[in-house]
Amino acid sequence: MEHEFYMAIALNEAQKAKELGEIPIGCVIVYKDEVIGRGYNLRMKKNNALAHAEIIAINEACENMGDWRLEECTLYVTVEPCPMCTGAILQARIPRVVYGTENKKAGCVSSIYNMLSDERFNHTAEVISGVMREECANIMKDFFKEFRKREKAGYIFDFDGTTADSSYLWEKVDRDFFKEHGMEIPSDYGEKISTMSFYEGAVFTKNTYNIEESVEEIMEQWHKGAVHEYERNVELKPYVVEYIRFLKRKSFKVGLATASNPEFYLPVLKKYAITECFDAFADGKLGLPNKEHPDIYLKCAEMMGVEPENCTVYEDIPQGIKSAKAAGMRAIGVYDEKSAGKADAIKAAADGYIMSFKEELDVMTDHRKEK
Repeated sequence: MEHEFYMAIALNEAQKAKELGEIPIGCVIVYKDEVIGRGYNLRMKKNNALAHAEIIAINEACENMGDWRLEECTLYVTVEPCPMCTGAILQARIPRVVYGTENKKAGCVSSIYNMLSDERFNHTAEVISGVMREECANIMKDFFKEFRKREKAGYIFDFDGTTADSSYLWEKVDRDFFKEHGMEIPSDYGEKISTMSFYEGAVFTKNTYNIEESVEEIMEQWHKGAVHEYERNVELKPYVVEYIRFLKRKSFKVGLATASNPEFYLPVLKKYAITECFDAFADGKLGLPNKEHPDIYLKCAEMMGVEPENCTVYEDIPQGIKSAKAAGMRAIGVYDEKSAGKADAIKAAADGYIMSFKEELDVMTDHRKEK
C-alpha cells in the first residue's frame, strides 16, 4: 500500500502536466515517509530539454535536503525513466526507484537497458516496476489518443494580427482616411470595427461619422491604400510559415477565416509561397456575419470537410476566441502587439495562448516523436 500511496501522488503530478498539454509524467521523491521533491514534465512550457519530471523532483529534493546525495530516498515516477533521468538518479545516489509503466522507446531501467543494475557504475539501485501500471499507462494513452484526434483535425487561422503582422496596416489606412476628411481618428474606432467585414465597416463609418462619400467610395479609398501596403510591406508572423507547411506535409486540413478580402491576403500568402497549403478560404467576400458570430469559423470547417469539434482556431482578439468557442472549436490565442493589452481576456476565453507559432510547431513535432 505504501508504494500505491506515493505513486498516486506522482499521478497527480502527471495530471498537472496533462492539463498544460505536456506529456503526462509525474514524479515524487520520499524521505522517511515525507515527500521532499515533486515534479512533472515541463519540457514544452520551459522550452528546456532538461525539464523532465525526475530532474525537477531531484532538484527540489536536493534543495530540501541541503545535499546532492539522496541516499535514503525513494523515487516514484509514473513512467520508466529515460537515459538522462536514470543518469541523474545514479548521480544523486538514490537507492530505490519505483515506476508505473514501461517506456519501450527510451526506458533505461528495464526496457532498453538497465543502467541501475550495471555494477560498472559506482552506484546501483533497487527497482520496483508495475506499481499502478494500468493507471500510469492510461493517462499516457488518453493523452496521445486526444493528441492524435487533434492531429486529424482542421486548423483555422485568422489573418490580420494572427497569421500576418499587419495590425498596424488598418490603423494606418483608417488614420489616413480620417485625416483626408479633416478629422482625428477616434480612439476606439479600431476596436469597434475589428470584427466587422469590409462592407460593414464602411457602412458603420459613413453613418457614425457623417461621411459624405457613398459606402462604395469609402471602400474604394480603403481598398487602394490597403492593397498598396499588403503587396509591398506586410510580413507574416515568425514561424507561421514553417508551422503551416508542417501541417500541410502531414496532410492536415488548413483554413483561413478572415473578414479580409482575397485581394488583401492573397498577395502576402503568395509572397511566402504558402497559398497552396490552404484547403479553404472563408473570407469577407462570402458576406457572412462578422466575427461576433461563429458563422465564419463554421463555414471554414465545412469547406475543409472537418467537424467543428475537431477544429483548432488561432485568433488574436477576444471576440474571435469567444465566437470560435461558440462554434464548438478549440481556440488558441495568439500574441499580437496591438492586442497585448487584452492578453488576460484572451487567455481567460481561450484553451491556450502562444507568443509565437514556434511553440505550436515544437509541441507538434515533439509529440509525434514521442509516439
